[in-house]
Amino acid sequence: MRLLQVSLRSSLIFSLLLVVVSIPVSLFSISALFNEEVDESMELHTQQFLKHIKSYANLDDLETDLEVLDQLSYDIDIKPSSNQMVSRAFRTTEIYDSVEHELRSYRELSNGVDIKGRHYVLTVRMALVDNKELILTIGLVQSFLIILLAAGLLLLNRRISKRLWKPFYKTLNQLKAYQLDRNEAIETDKTNITEFDDLNTTVRMLTDRNRKVFLDQKEFIENASHELQTPIAIFQSKLDLMMQNPSMSESEAGMISELEMTAQRMSRLNKNLLLLSKIDNDQFSTKEIIDVTWITKEILYDIKSMADVEAISISHDILPVEIMANRTLIEVLITNLLNNAVRHNVNNGFIRLSLNEGRLTIVNSGPKVQMPPEKMFARFSKESANTSSSGLGLAIVKRVCDSCGYKLNYRYEESHIFTVVF
Repeated sequence: MRLLQVSLRSSLIFSLLLVVVSIPVSLFSISALFNEEVDESMELHTQQFLKHIKSYANLDDLETDLEVLDQLSYDIDIKPSSNQMVSRAFRTTEIYDSVEHELRSYRELSNGVDIKGRHYVLTVRMALVDNKELILTIGLVQSFLIILLAAGLLLLNRRISKRLWKPFYKTLNQLKAYQLDRNEAIETDKTNITEFDDLNTTVRMLTDRNRKVFLDQKEFIENASHELQTPIAIFQSKLDLMMQNPSMSESEAGMISELEMTAQRMSRLNKNLLLLSKIDNDQFSTKEIIDVTWITKEILYDIKSMADVEAISISHDILPVEIMANRTLIEVLITNLLNNAVRHNVNNGFIRLSLNEGRLTIVNSGPKVQMPPEKMFARFSKESANTSSSGLGLAIVKRVCDSCGYKLNYRYEESHIFTVVF
């Protein structure tokens, strides 16, 4: 197909070049033919004039008649010359027309003649104005035809290419819009082109295989998270009973406390994985008009106690914002961003929150991370040694933004800046 398209384009370019080159060649040929016809006509007039003069060669006042003829005739000049005979010569010249007040092109034939023993130069001329206008008209007609031909060839080439490549671009557009977490499969049509049929079959097999792997992984995560809920709950209850034992030693209490922290981290990790699975399964499709301002203030109030422990100051600039969205997802989005700002902050740091015109911006102090910004939103990707972090907070934020169509940006300018455009 690619070779066919290149061949069509090459043929089109070659045809246009051939036609363009043919214009000056044809005009030059036509001009040469016209000049040849004019030259033959002037030669005939010269012979007729000489024959006519010779018939009156015995007149005594022939020289006077020739002078009068030279003055009266515009197309014929006859003037005395030196003893040397002038050879025949053709040329094209410009002569001023006193009537039209412009220069006109003429074709001239100069020839030496001998009349009654005296040498003369006989010049016969013919106007080329009509020939020039005819050549110009032919050139304009050819140019117009070339424009029509070029436009027709371009449209034809475009139409043929569009028809030939229609199956390819259809498959390409489906690949661009394809998402593994959606139920829509890529649908391809049967074509008369073997290469496109092979491409469509390969693409369909590849996407089906990838989707099957994705669904298997998602099902495994869902099942594992559900199955882990009960053992984790039992493990935490047993730890609570053991911590109530009055005969426990200090070392045993420390060990049980560490186990309790580990169990809590496993519980948070399990809940986050379940949340991601629910978002992937589109279980938060219910939407309503919600007041983002009220939700943000409520989450700030809840998180203030955790920030006070690290002496982190929180300032905010909140304006009324209402959007059509799922309340649970918005709460998860804002909560995870604020939790991330607190956990990855420094002692005596700050958090600045701004909400206005459909844009949420959270700025927090903290050391610059070494990982690439795009990797921050990957699952289980974290750089700090904070054990309370599961590495899924920003991944959940990214997934919420993708599912809701929000724009999420991050940059570092002496502080971490997260921006969500609703």
